[in-house]
Amino acid sequence: MVVSNTLSENESPHDYRIKLESPELELVKERNIKSVLEVFSGDGRNIVYFAKQGMTVTGIEDNDKLISDSNELVKKNKASVKLIKHPVFMKKFPFPDNEFDFVYSYQYLNHNFKDQIEEAFKEIFRVLKPNGLFSIKITDYEQFNVEKVDDFFYRECDPEFPQIMYRKLAEQTFAKLEGDEVWIPHYCFNKDELVRSLEKAGFKLVNIRKIRWNLVGNFTKKTTKHL
Repeated sequence: MVVSNTLSENESPHDYRIKLESPELELVKERNIKSVLEVFSGDGRNIVYFAKQGMTVTGIEDNDKLISDSNELVKKNKASVKLIKHPVFMKKFPFPDNEFDFVYSYQYLNHNFKDQIEEAFKEIFRVLKPNGLFSIKITDYEQFNVEKVDDFFYRECDPEFPQIMYRKLAEQTFAKLEGDEVWIPHYCFNKDELVRSLEKAGFKLVNIRKIRWNLVGNFTKKTTKHL
């Protein structure tokens, strides 16, 4: 049974980074998915959720603090999860071809330049089974609410994140100058561009929609790839 995605009492509305949306959970249920990979598995809440549904679950993460948090959550829930520390970008994933029914990544795949993100898309395609499902939540450029200060610097306009400053690193690519994720590149896709990038990697669009700050897209792995 798919459970609610409602925030618990000790979570804030900003604690959105690694939650799946209800339509994606429904897609997983409909497809009778058995094997799951989360790319950038964060604090472990999603991998624990899927493990408790009886699925074979793997998380890949490169942040030591988040891996520690995940291990604590896994232990607390007595979940069976394989958690691997491995760079997501610029490295081949440590899995064979056609390994997973479902691969997903929420919020973190935008943390690089576009060419490196597209290389990660190719790896996700490789490890996903034919007709498998890939779900992604990623920053939407059209909803990236900043104003230009000068040629290189931008200021956050969202009243919930006032006055955060960004440096423009490249086209549609920004880095925070304060707070968390300082100097980490953040690439912002627009909807058609994201679809094109994933189609180039071999995927077929199932659906895509906008939610606050983000695009959420679902794609399948085509049985034949045409570049």
